[in-house]
Amino acid sequence: MEKIIITMDVGNSNMKFGLWFDDHMKHTWRVNTHHHSSGDELGLLLEGFLRLHGLNFRDVSDLVVANVVLPMRPPIERLGNRYLGKPPIIVEAFSQKIMPVKYDNPKEVGADRVVGAIAAYERYKDSLVVVDFGTATTFDCISKAGEYIGGAIAPGFRLSAEALFDRARRLPRMEQFARPKAAMATNTLDSLNSGLVLGYAGLVEGMITRIRRELGPLRVVATGGLASLIAEEATVIEKILPHLTMEGLKIIYDREPI
Repeated sequence: MEKIIITMDVGNSNMKFGLWFDDHMKHTWRVNTHHHSSGDELGLLLEGFLRLHGLNFRDVSDLVVANVVLPMRPPIERLGNRYLGKPPIIVEAFSQKIMPVKYDNPKEVGADRVVGAIAAYERYKDSLVVVDFGTATTFDCISKAGEYIGGAIAPGFRLSAEALFDRARRLPRMEQFARPKAAMATNTLDSLNSGLVLGYAGLVEGMITRIRRELGPLRVVATGGLASLIAEEATVIEKILPHLTMEGLKIIYDREPI
């Protein structure tokens, strides 16, 4: 009989769920994060997802979570205890045993960053950088020996766009972005696409150039909601891996004593 687990990545803007049957993730869901959701609201949400696939909470063995939103921890714990009948497995970057964290203070590193790094290193077994396009754009560096050695944090693409629209009121608010036709645009919408998309591609390329200058040659992979858009212009990105956090949570679940 297949063992079913759910992986859950709680970010500042979105929550992502993965439904695993043994070693295969067969379904994913993404919803907005509401920082004041109750455990019962999360339970009803997850119950609806399970029903879509003919399942209920009795079919699920464990809930494995990476959470960077502190107010969400009590509701997540209630979700596990009340609906699954057991506490959720909440992964912390500083306490997991798979990847050494060489940050000055490992407790400062978000669980999602190290979990994604674990999954990326599992694929390549080599030095690399994971660029995650989330609420923040993060650069997570992994050594050839499989250590999390640090990184960088920049404002996220959508966060920067929202700040621009809020402060420059005459600019039209854009909900969708596309690959720009050219760097020099001749209308406002194309100018925004150019500045934001090419600007972020330039940010990524500039950061990777500096990181390689410090660390030497390394691979670059990307994840997060806008990875595919930026990767079209940032030629340093070698591959898009959309489910890194889900994969990293499953690796930790399989290898660490529960």
